[in-house]
Order: sequence, then C-alpha cells, then structure tokens
Amino acid sequence: MVARSGVISRRRTKRGETCVVAWRYRARVLLASLSLTFLTPPGVVTLAAAGSAAADSIVPVSGEALVPLPHQPVGVPWPGHTWPESKLQPDVDATALDAATEALFRDRGRGGLPDTRALLVVQRGAIVLERYAPGFDDASRFHSWSVAKSFTNAVVGILVGQKKLDIDAPADVPLWHREPDDPRAAITLRNLLQMSSGLSHGDGRQSASSVVSRMLFGDQVDYMAEFAADCELEHPPGSYWEYATATSNLVADIAQRSIPADRAGMLSFMRRELFEPLGIRSAVPEFDGTGHFIGGVNIHASARDYARLGLLFLRDGVWQAKRILPAGWVDFSRTRAPAKNNGNYAAHFWLSIEPAEGQFPSLLGAPRSTFSANGAQGQFIAIVPTKDLIVIRLGVLHSSTWPQISEALTRVIQPFPELEVARFGAAP
Repeated sequence: MVARSGVISRRRTKRGETCVVAWRYRARVLLASLSLTFLTPPGVVTLAAAGSAAADSIVPVSGEALVPLPHQPVGVPWPGHTWPESKLQPDVDATALDAATEALFRDRGRGGLPDTRALLVVQRGAIVLERYAPGFDDASRFHSWSVAKSFTNAVVGILVGQKKLDIDAPADVPLWHREPDDPRAAITLRNLLQMSSGLSHGDGRQSASSVVSRMLFGDQVDYMAEFAADCELEHPPGSYWEYATATSNLVADIAQRSIPADRAGMLSFMRRELFEPLGIRSAVPEFDGTGHFIGGVNIHASARDYARLGLLFLRDGVWQAKRILPAGWVDFSRTRAPAKNNGNYAAHFWLSIEPAEGQFPSLLGAPRSTFSANGAQGQFIAIVPTKDLIVIRLGVLHSSTWPQISEALTRVIQPFPELEVARFGAAP
C-alpha cells in the first residue's frame, strides 16, 4: 500500500517479498501524474511523444556539453562479415600500448589463465589490436553480465524511433496501473533507463534474499520482470539514483510488450532490427522461464560483435548510412542522469567522470568524452569519441579487482591521440 506522509509502510507482495516504502512526499508523485517532467531540471528537453513529428529528433540538452561524435573515415569500410584491420598509426605511442596490454594479461587466476580473456581495440573504424588468452579466439562467446543493459538501451532506442515507445510517458508495467492511487504509475521509461525509478530493488542490497539474488539465482528466475515490478517506491521517480539489474529487466519487458512479442518474436525482432544490420552473428540473449528477455544481464557474444555495438554508438546510431537509432538517442544515452546523488551514470551507460558517493568509478583518467557499457567481472565496451576509439575487455576478476582493471584499461586508451577537430561531425 501507499505510505502516508512521513510514514514508512510495508506490504507483503504476492511472491512473499517484503518491500519497504519510505516516501514523505506523496503529493509530489500525484503532481507527477499530471506533469511527468516535474523532476526534469532546467535545460533538459524531454523526448517527444511517440507518434509526434518531433520524435524523429531526440536531442537532450544539459549543462554538460557533449563532444560531437566522429564519422566513419573516408576509405574505411564498415564491418561486414569481417572487420577491417589496420596497423597502428605512427601517432600512437606503441611502447606504452604494449606495456598496457601486457599488464592486462599478466594477472592470472584459476587454471593459470589470464583474468583478461579478450582485448580488442578499434581505432578510426578498424581493428588495430586484438589479443586473446589461451583457448579463446575471435569466435569465442563471452558473458556480458551487465553490458547487456546497453544492448537493451539500443533495443529501446529502435522502438522509440519506430514510435512504439515514449520514454516520458508512464512506463507500461500493468501492475502499477491496476490501482488508481499507485504512485509507481508516475515512473517513466526515462526514469528506468537512468536508474532513477525510486524502486526498492537496488543491486547494492546484496544478500541471499535480495531482489537481484532471488531474481537471477533464486526462486524468481522464471518470473524476473513480474518480480522486479512488485516492489514499492522509496523515493519520488527521477529524484534518486540506484543501480538495479531489476530495473533493466523491467525495461526489457516494456520493450518486449511494445512489439508485442513472445520469446521467439522478441529474438526475431532483436536479430532483424539490431543484430543483422550490424553484422552481429554470435549474440545469444537469455530469457527467463516465462519467455521474457532478461535485459539486465546475460547476453553472450564474441569480442568483435561487442565492438559492433560500440561502433554503432560511436557513429551516433548510424550504420552504413542507415539510421538504426533515432537522432539524438546516443546523446541521451551519454548524458548524465539528473538525480542529485548521481555522478557518473547516464542512460544504461557509464561515464568517465567523477562518481558520486557509493558509485563505481569508471575509467577515470580516460577522456571525459568516454562512455561505456560495463559488466561484472570487468566486462567493458569503452567508447571514446575524442579519439575515435573503442576498447573491448572481456574476462573475469579472479586475481584482479575492478579498480585495477579500470585503471589498466585507461592505460590502454591513453597512448592513442586525440582527434583533430575537423574529424568530428555527423555521419555523411
């Protein structure tokens, strides 16, 4: 039930999970149902409603300037069945890059294997460095963990472009709209993408009985999206940042419902609209026991196919002169979410800027233009617009730590030069 002003209430959900509501300002949420942009800070342009002419261009404007995204260099083919490859350019500090690469493969864990199983660097649209641990190669599939969240971002972007979703409308979660006074009805897809829903299911609450543990490894593996929806609000939507895989599972479920599609239909949609246009052939997304795309974790793909997703975002959602993601979607995806306790999170992507208290640092020391898809065990798709660079790291953290891997990847990025201003611009 809904908490009265200044009161913490509890209710027993239908799956036995006790969720806590700590909400002092119910009136703010009632206001949100009338004006869903009440928490949008000055200078932020909301995404246009699905079906409107303005939805063709999604351009978020904030106080933090975004650098332009570089276009595909003239004469460099887009990746087809294979990737274009190139030698390192003379302006790359090859000695520093060799040292950084060796350092990444030095830490060894179980079985004597390096923690880093794959390292791939794409500069100016071509592979310039590719290395694998023994037993792995360019055909190996690697577990995405939370890198899957950025694939889910792309699926949502496609659906926004097709006018099937509106990220500023109330999120299509049926449970939240059954009762007229359910405050969760004010949550938007924008709030969910920015990890600012206010729901009480954050990943940081780790225990055997936590939402994420039960959802991914426990008694709710067959009902992930339904279980993720069945928690209450602790904060007004948009006001508080908290990283939650359950949130991404909700986003994936909303996307699947908008198509609409069962498991086979969702997989067909992802292949037709995202994987096949990019030449992604290895990706295997997972579904829960009821056929819902998980979305928050568990895609399996090759290093080269992870790089294809990175190149799509580096090229502003355009692939071979065809727009895959709507105009402005990539800028939205790399714009810092406005919640006051957020430092370095955007919309299912991380930013290489100072984190707020309680947030993981992500590639600090890399250019501030860097945005990345990050996953447990040190999975990274690092996208660096000012260097026209993508760096993929896949593996485990048996003997190394997250800060060590983040710092080591930063040292891989640093030897590459900044682009000349003339190289920036929209894809031709």
